[in-house]
Amino acid sequence: MDNFQVYLNENLDRYTALAKFMEQAFEWEIMDYTFYPYYWANRKSWQEFYISESMDPLFRSFLQAGMARIIVTVKPGFEAAVQFFLETGLIWNGGSVPVIGDPMYMSIVDEMRQPTGEPQGKYWITRIPTTLTILQDKSTGLPVNQPLPIFPENAPENCENPSELEFETSFRLDEDAQLQHGEKDTSTLG
Repeated sequence: MDNFQVYLNENLDRYTALAKFMEQAFEWEIMDYTFYPYYWANRKSWQEFYISESMDPLFRSFLQAGMARIIVTVKPGFEAAVQFFLETGLIWNGGSVPVIGDPMYMSIVDEMRQPTGEPQGKYWITRIPTTLTILQDKSTGLPVNQPLPIFPENAPENCENPSELEFETSFRLDEDAQLQHGEKDTSTLG
């Protein structure tokens, strides 16, 4: 360590910029990989790969692999920057996406920005419990027309089971109901 020295120059700046970009642009924590057997490598390397040893079985698999396939997803928002890096080898630091001239480049970026496909078939009703349901009008200080969640559908023929659609609430608000014991039997459920 006596002759250890850090050279502060343009190469270090480029290297740190690349390391920062790679760390920020990809979701490394959900990386997936597959190791292929030694015979996927050059035939001259077969024996070297086959006899590689390590106490760690994962590292041994890596040493003995003739080839590997790695899948790393791009973080949302970095799609254009990664595409630019793959096309040019340069790190794009924001702003509008530069026009490269390759027609496939823009079509990929545009495809990523568009919503996914056309609807296929009819939709179905899915009920999801939530704590955000207002059970009684004005109970939370918010006046509402329909206390229980009702999502009116303008085209019920697009639903797989139109009979499951709810167009009005079955909840009846009784203004005289109070949270106390009394002689009058009142209920908000009708």
